Amino acid sequence: MRILKGMVLGGILVSAGPAFAEADTSSEIRELKTRLKQLEQRLENQGRKEEIRAAVKAAPSVFDPCPVGKLCYKGVTLTFGGWIDLTGIYRSRNLASDTGSVYNFIPYAQSKNFKTDEARFSARQSRFSVLAEGDPDADTHLSGFGEIDFEGAAQTANSVATNSFNPRMRQASLQLDRTDLGLHFLAGQSWSLNAPSKVGIDSRGVDAPGVIDFESVPGFLGARQPGVRVWKDFGPEFKLAVSAENPQTSFFGGNNPLVGTPAVGPQGVLNPNLLVNLTGPGGSFFNNANNLSLNHVPDLTVKAAWDPRLGPYKLHIEGWALYRDFYDRFNFANHDVNTVSFGGHVVAEIIPKTLEASFSASYGALGRFTATPFPDATLRQDGSIQPLPITALLAGAVWHTTPSLDLYAYAGLEKTSATFSNVGTVPFGYGNPLYNNLGCNIENSPAATCNGNTSEVRQYTIGFYDTILKGSYGAIKAGVQYSYNQRFAFEGVGGAPKTDDHIVMTQVRYYPF
Repeated sequence: MRILKGMVLGGILVSAGPAFAEADTSSEIRELKTRLKQLEQRLENQGRKEEIRAAVKAAPSVFDPCPVGKLCYKGVTLTFGGWIDLTGIYRSRNLASDTGSVYNFIPYAQSKNFKTDEARFSARQSRFSVLAEGDPDADTHLSGFGEIDFEGAAQTANSVATNSFNPRMRQASLQLDRTDLGLHFLAGQSWSLNAPSKVGIDSRGVDAPGVIDFESVPGFLGARQPGVRVWKDFGPEFKLAVSAENPQTSFFGGNNPLVGTPAVGPQGVLNPNLLVNLTGPGGSFFNNANNLSLNHVPDLTVKAAWDPRLGPYKLHIEGWALYRDFYDRFNFANHDVNTVSFGGHVVAEIIPKTLEASFSASYGALGRFTATPFPDATLRQDGSIQPLPITALLAGAVWHTTPSLDLYAYAGLEKTSATFSNVGTVPFGYGNPLYNNLGCNIENSPAATCNGNTSEVRQYTIGFYDTILKGSYGAIKAGVQYSYNQRFAFEGVGGAPKTDDHIVMTQVRYYPF
């Protein structure tokens, strides 16, 4: 370093020789000294950089070069996501709910809640996620994803719809991708394969309605289950997937969802020897107040996704089929029923990057997958199983009016058919016309006088979401949503009750990542 400094100084003095001979002034000497100090500083800084680079190369790698906004450690890239959320709920029917719509429990006039409204704030939609990624070789990509929120309580943490144990584990999965083979493998908890995607086979996200209401919109299938999934790329546009997921069955017997418990009212009571659920399995880390259904075959789903490009327009089309097995034991015999459900989803750009529309349709024994939710099956007097067919439809549009403002509108419905049997005058099943509905429109009437089984729910909703601030510190977004919700019941003795609910929701979110 000293030799290099001397060479630089000598070169400067030689080049300045004629100037000294003509005018040996002190100002020129000071200028040369200043330039010399600047060059010395640059050389010193360069030397330090070279020393650091040499030390990094010689030492074991800890933190690797990393993209902006990510954390990298020993070859693994970590990406953090989530938000801090405050949601306001204003309802015309009081349900003491901070999640928005609970469609199957919108009260009839029989309930005091029908005459009272509700205002509530909640921060439980706040969510955090982390994605870890690494590449063992040029053709292999590994990733692990975890996501939690706080929309759960001990009694609602169950295995029926979202396996939402507390803190509410939304997703926890590992994924292996082989780019040379176009093969992908996933194991863990993720969105069920029959949940709609926006592009390809999306293992971590879904094309969910962009609404504030945490219960989403009727017609949306939004279960998250543990399981395994394999899918194959056939070129850039077509993908085919198959999954095996954790099975659960939501039973309905008589008018009591906890089958085996005698029901109040005229509906048939099944023999206590009926076994469809394991009750109170608290010793297995399950809440001992919850039931787990008997199942011996996983839910099996096959799905195909196609993503063609029509000029500047994006299009996504998918279709799926779901195999389920329902199972019970009654009077020394097992009963076993197989069902196949099917559905599809389409997302289309109407105006590139400005207006997009989506449509979903599904049919089959899909009760526990639905937003309502409905039961999956009911029972006859002999303990044999009757699946409940569900029709689910959902249509929506999102208009990106400006880079920061989105407007949206959705309409959805879910409905089922009456599925019942009678033994003489004793009714069994779901939607039985012999069930007593005489008290459904009389406030504070006995529960046995309002058995009104839900036949259909509908929702019409509009809203907007605006980005208020955005920068290196993250983003703050706010939105407002209005929805009109309807619940209809099957005809029974005393009529077919119905009810509705007006809901306004507000939301402020901070996205730090």
